[in-house]
Amino acid sequence: MTNQDSELSVDQATALLLADLDRDGGPKPLAREQVEVEAAIGRVLAEPCHARWPLPSAPLSIMDGYAVRTRDLLAARDQGDAPVVLLVGSESAAGHPARDELEPGTCARISTGAVVPAGADAVIAQEDTRRIAVPSEPGAGAPGTRVVIELSATALREVAPGRHIRPTGSDVADGELLLDAGTEIAGGEASLLAGTGNFTVGVYCRPRVAILSSGDELVPIGQTPGRGQIVSTNAMLLAAQIREAGGEPIELGSVADTPVAVRAAIEHARDHADLLIASGGISVGDHDLMLPVLELLGFERRFRKLALRPGRPTTYGQLPPGGGRWPGTGMLVLALPGNPASTLVAFELFGRPLIRALSGLPRHRWLRPRRVVELSGPAEGDRRREHFVRAKLDADGRALPLDKQLSGALRSIAGFDALVRVPAGRLRVEAGEQLDALILRE
Repeated sequence: MTNQDSELSVDQATALLLADLDRDGGPKPLAREQVEVEAAIGRVLAEPCHARWPLPSAPLSIMDGYAVRTRDLLAARDQGDAPVVLLVGSESAAGHPARDELEPGTCARISTGAVVPAGADAVIAQEDTRRIAVPSEPGAGAPGTRVVIELSATALREVAPGRHIRPTGSDVADGELLLDAGTEIAGGEASLLAGTGNFTVGVYCRPRVAILSSGDELVPIGQTPGRGQIVSTNAMLLAAQIREAGGEPIELGSVADTPVAVRAAIEHARDHADLLIASGGISVGDHDLMLPVLELLGFERRFRKLALRPGRPTTYGQLPPGGGRWPGTGMLVLALPGNPASTLVAFELFGRPLIRALSGLPRHRWLRPRRVVELSGPAEGDRRREHFVRAKLDADGRALPLDKQLSGALRSIAGFDALVRVPAGRLRVEAGEQLDALILRE
């Protein structure tokens, strides 16, 4: 079933798009590849990852102090001996563990993060001891002094096996499931994987997203526009949004307003990309060629007209199966209006979830987070369409609508943090009102 002529609400169009992505036979995450864990940051796991060894891999001290045998100290405590004096027999430092097992009546100097020597089962904090040197006893071997520590009565009362020690595997057990498929990898996740032996991981390939900007009035960035011309900025805007969503943009350049040029660009996208996002040429003017050319190629529309401001002509559908990267299924196409605000808003609503789904993320990660915000200034609405107002968030989370909201104004797409949803039929909303908003950044 298509929605070619009816004007859908944003929620209806979103539900339709999400249902397409969810259904059996619908678009699935792309192929997977093995990459080094550093290169996996920003990617999505395609397989579960397990620990290849425990963390910590040996019992570690969490204090600077002395590793002891608690049975020595407990015996002394039971006999009422306080303070207790122990001979310092060895040292264990981070990266330099003690080699020998702790002998009765001795302790080992130990630093934070160092391996607890064999035979020791507790650590006494340095502040609960007093380090002294005494002459060696006759017949004790080499002449000189012995280094001993004297434990305080407080330390003796609190001593117990395991005190101030991180046991082996207390952080991560050997073979434990660390991260499941569908997890987006950030720095913390990458550190966890690398620290447990996962030096390479399987991730989904990034969706390759072709960007098609059409219009004879467009000139490339760096060129001064002439009369009736504008600098082509939408491709750069979309490329940034695509990267942030997890895709890999493929810029096709500005395409002339001719059926031949538009068709060639679409067919190039079908050969090299996983998704086509077009900007411009999707309205109903004589020079709006995107939809007619798509239909010549067998495009199936899923929706065409939206009760959305800005972005009413936004069109979404699928090309039939063909060659290139889509021999068995058709390539998804999202055609956006060419005005900058329309491009930005419609991408956030529909382009982002397409890319996130193809990236392998779970459904609840496809859409921008939403929350209710209080307006700190008035905003204009629309009689028939839902208006997504660009607004800046203040330190208290209140939303101040930008002064300029025209879809063709570049000023209206800079310096904002949220898209506030003004319901259809509300011509004006006042400061203090609470409305739903999509949060782009905080």
